Amino acid sequence: MKRVTFELSDELHKKLKLLCYTESVSIGHILRECVADFCNKHDAHLIELIDKRAR
Repeated sequence: MKRVTFELSDELHKKLKLLCYTESVSIGHILRECVADFCNKHDAHLIELIDKRAR
């Protein structure tokens, strides 16, 4: 599994922590869900990178 780091404002971080606490879910779970939803919404599975460099 890969690790991703990003920054949130103090206000947004506080809201996220409180919501995760009240919903009994981890911040990691919410962020993984958000990324999966974003990828699905934008059809990321259709993207293919082709390396055309000489070997």
